[in-house]
Amino acid sequence: MDKRIEAFLRDIPALEGKHSNLVREGVRARLAKCERQFRKDEENESMRNRAAEMCDRLCRARIVEEMQQRRGTLTAVHLNIVLSVIDGPGRFPLKSG
Repeated sequence: MDKRIEAFLRDIPALEGKHSNLVREGVRARLAKCERQFRKDEENESMRNRAAEMCDRLCRARIVEEMQQRRGTLTAVHLNIVLSVIDGPGRFPLKSG
């Protein structure tokens, strides 16, 4: 798996057990960091926004995979909150610049 996605996934458990607003804020910040890295790593300037979109899709897929592995646990509930942030309308994509 992509080391950037795995780095995002390693940061997520630190948010577990915190107030849902702090979880949401933390997920947004970590996802934005991951998106920036994907943009930075994309050599073709015109493809940088697509690279960030790919980041979101890959992060989402890993969270879903982790949720399935942890079904029925408190961690799965936490990951569901994480997923809602990734999917949610309140998250604005980071613009390159």
